[in-house]
Amino acid sequence: MAALSTRFINWVKWIQARAAALPGASASAIHYLYLARVPFLGLITLLALPLTATGAGRSLFLGAYDLFDESKAIEIGQAFFVGIACGLAGGSIYFTAKLITSLSPERFKLRIDEATQNEISALWFSAILIALFINLVTVIRASPPSTYQSSLIGVAMVTGITVAVIGVWWAAISDKLEPTWGYRWLVSVGIKIGLQKQPGYLYSKKKNPANPEDWDYYDGIITAFCFALIVVLAYWVISAVEIPPLVTIALLISLAVLVLAGVTYFGDFYRLPLLVVLLAYFWSMGFLGHADHYYPVWSRSEIDVELTPSEIVGRATQQRRPLVIVAAAGGGIQSAAWTTSVLDQLGKRLADDSGGQYDLPHSVRLISGVSGGSVGAMFYAQVFSENHPDFGHSFQAACLSALAPTVRGMLRQDLWRALAPLFVSDIYDDRGQILERKWCRNFDERFRTNAKLHEATLSGWGADALSLKRPALVLNSTIVETGERLAISTVPTRNSLLGETEFTKRYCADIAISTAARLSATFPFVTPTGRPAMENRSVHGSSKIAESRPLCGGGNQHVVDGGYYESSGLVGAIEWIDEALTDLCNPNTNPRNYPPPRHILILIIDSFKREDPKDPKQSSGTETKPAEGAHGVLYNLASPLNTVMSVRGSAQRFFAQRLLLMLEKRWALEDINISDVRIFFDVKNEQNRDSGAYVGVSTWKQPLSWHLRPSEIAEVKKEWIGLSDFTDPDNYQAILDFFKNEASQRN
Repeated sequence: MAALSTRFINWVKWIQARAAALPGASASAIHYLYLARVPFLGLITLLALPLTATGAGRSLFLGAYDLFDESKAIEIGQAFFVGIACGLAGGSIYFTAKLITSLSPERFKLRIDEATQNEISALWFSAILIALFINLVTVIRASPPSTYQSSLIGVAMVTGITVAVIGVWWAAISDKLEPTWGYRWLVSVGIKIGLQKQPGYLYSKKKNPANPEDWDYYDGIITAFCFALIVVLAYWVISAVEIPPLVTIALLISLAVLVLAGVTYFGDFYRLPLLVVLLAYFWSMGFLGHADHYYPVWSRSEIDVELTPSEIVGRATQQRRPLVIVAAAGGGIQSAAWTTSVLDQLGKRLADDSGGQYDLPHSVRLISGVSGGSVGAMFYAQVFSENHPDFGHSFQAACLSALAPTVRGMLRQDLWRALAPLFVSDIYDDRGQILERKWCRNFDERFRTNAKLHEATLSGWGADALSLKRPALVLNSTIVETGERLAISTVPTRNSLLGETEFTKRYCADIAISTAARLSATFPFVTPTGRPAMENRSVHGSSKIAESRPLCGGGNQHVVDGGYYESSGLVGAIEWIDEALTDLCNPNTNPRNYPPPRHILILIIDSFKREDPKDPKQSSGTETKPAEGAHGVLYNLASPLNTVMSVRGSAQRFFAQRLLLMLEKRWALEDINISDVRIFFDVKNEQNRDSGAYVGVSTWKQPLSWHLRPSEIAEVKKEWIGLSDFTDPDNYQAILDFFKNEASQRN
């Protein structure tokens, strides 16, 4: 009994001792996590990125994990580089964390005994291995579901990680080697910049050291320096060629961890918060002219007075052509591919069902696009430059990936623009321009046309639209400073409403079609926000960079994605056709007495699943699920922001539809029938859906970046038109009836 009492008393004392030590241990742990916040955030990023790519951020990040390529050799090579880059990211996290752990007693007076340091290093190492494993599995899950392919990708990535580990090992043993002239040179450099006066860098065993040979770096400093050299060397070698997006992301993590950890290691001694340092640096860099992003525009002659919507509609009606207007909604590469797929397949099906009598491509007079819809409109309109147009080419070009070179531009051009803008020599050279060039190469290098896409301009395509050679385009963007809708139109309207403006009126300038499409699809972080700068351009296309503002001014205004204002493309189409009909029905603005059209078909192409604003159940919210979860103080604090976002989404969905209904009712009074057909995307093939470990196609999480995986391409190009399960009257049959009616009117 006495022995039991003694054990109980000892147990209570042990608990009391632990409890007494807990506040100090907790404070030390918090202190350490703060000092190691940069490698910790790097680790969290490395862990969260693959989880986000298969979860909430699937639309934006999953494409970065797909290494599919038609050439298996290239695919395996890409996996090898991914392994190296991920290994380097893990090494950067490990070495910076180990350095902070081992030198915290010297620089920050945070006492950590050697045994605890070893335990902490083991925890870092284990966590990094888990993060690398999750990234490897995600690459395999995102790539085509083939056991053979998955095995090759896995082996290639492990090989790449092994190569990176060899570099890590070399850096780790650098501290154990005998001092060389290079080491002594680094010591002398450290002394010259005063590191011997800073705790945690240089030390000397002598009380009064007089020579550089008396000083040495603490263990870990040279290791981190050598590993930084490896990362920089890998950066210059690997990024010199086109690399997968995941390689770029991993290299950015490596560089960010090394640089920011060095800043915090120095600044934390003086209680300088990292965020304050970064804000101060980038704020000061923002005053330098080359820090901003620009897109080129150039002067154009006066706009042809006949270049109006009414002239184009009037000519088409006079020639008894059917009048089709297309509104292509936004949604990244998914929207670009879906827009071209719908128009291509619809045109072929109509031609087959009519013996070639119904010609959709030459009936489309306007395509109003937003974001990815604008890119699809660009590719579709470019096909008209072919001698024998094959509109399947537009779909093929729209499906080709442009993500890798764009993200690589972030690593090379835009990284240096952010860090050292004074050394920027070409103000237009950024990831936005790289994306444009990739789009043009995707089309120009594969298909023969009379005019190349990279040579297409707003004024040139406007002249083609006036002669009815190709449809007019309205590529919708948003001005950051004013919130206005900026319509970059090949055939501009004359009268803009409040809150809207035409590019040609705002800037009195011309612009490349590819640049206009890119501005309309300037999604945050993928492509940069830009503002115009004049470019002196000769007739032969050579250019000289100039930083002058456009002729009409407005050069300080930045442009972003048109989806911020309205995401369906309907607003641009409605205003364009409304002005055309208004002028045609007014004798004072219709001097050639063009007859107004009696039937107009508006095709609304949406790259997401059906959500029809005409459906009262959807518009009234009667099917909304009851709110779940906690609704206390935090919910009430977040309610204003949540309401703003909800109202924005609701307004975008139903505002354009209300305008369309008003347009149809207004012109019905003038005996002009405007009908609309909505075409939605849905996943039809069950084999392309998520299955097991493979990440397939999701109806609600379509890719918004500029990369489509094979299963996503297969789903987008499915022949949906006229299938037995497509029985809604607002689809193919309604389109067919429109062309039948137009044909009967002509006869």
